[in-house]
Amino acid sequence: MNVLLQVEWLKMRRFCFIFPVLASLFHLLLVGGLWYFNFREGAGGEFSIFSVQYFFLSITLMFSITILASVVASTEHEAKGWKLLSALPVAKQNIIIAKLVVVFLLVALEVLLIITGTAVLWKLVSKEAIPWDILLKQPIYCLIAAGGFMNIQVWLSAVSSNQSIPVGLGVTGSISSLFLARSNLELLHYLPWTYPALSSPLVLDHQQWVVAGMVTGVVVWLVGVRHFTRIEW
Repeated sequence: MNVLLQVEWLKMRRFCFIFPVLASLFHLLLVGGLWYFNFREGAGGEFSIFSVQYFFLSITLMFSITILASVVASTEHEAKGWKLLSALPVAKQNIIIAKLVVVFLLVALEVLLIITGTAVLWKLVSKEAIPWDILLKQPIYCLIAAGGFMNIQVWLSAVSSNQSIPVGLGVTGSISSLFLARSNLELLHYLPWTYPALSSPLVLDHQQWVVAGMVTGVVVWLVGVRHFTRIEW
C-alpha cells in the first residue's frame, strides 16, 4: 500500500494540487462577498457568515470530490494502465483504495485551507474570539458525511472508461445536495448526496447524518472494492 501511494503521488498531475487551492479560494471569496454585501448588517452580524458558508460548503466539497476522483482515475484510463496495475503482484483492492486515499487527502487539504481562510476572514471582520467550535465542525463534519459520496465517485470513476458518467452524476448530486436536504419529503434526506448538507452544526440532529455518511462510506467501499477486484481489464 505504501508503494502504491507513492506511485499515485508520482503520477499526480499538477492540477490535482492546484484545484483544492483554487476551490477553497473561490469558496472563501464567494462566502465572504455574499456575507459582506447582504448579511453583515443583519441580526446575525458576523456570525451569519457561517450560515452563508453552510449554503455553499457541501456543493464546494462534493464538486471537488467529483473532479479529483475523475482526474485521478482518468490517468489510468488514458494510459491503458489498469491492466498493467492489475498484473502487478499487489492485491487488486489496494489499487482502488490507494486512489481513494489520495482523493481524501486532497479534499482534506481543501478543508484545511477553508478553515484557515475562514479564521483569517473572521479576524478581519470581527473583534470577537474565533468561534473554533463551529469553524472546525462545519467543514470537518461535511467532509466525513461525504464519505458515501466520495466512495461512489471513486468507484464509478475507476470502472467507467467514459468519465462523463461519474462526472455528470457527481455534478448533478453536488448541485442538488442542498435542495434535497431542504426538501419537505424526508425520504430524500436518506440519499447519500444529502448527508454533507445536513451535517452542519446549524442543522438539528446533524450528528446522525455524519454517522450516516461514515456508515454509507464503508458499505459503498466494500461493494466497490468487491466489484473492482472482479473486473477483467
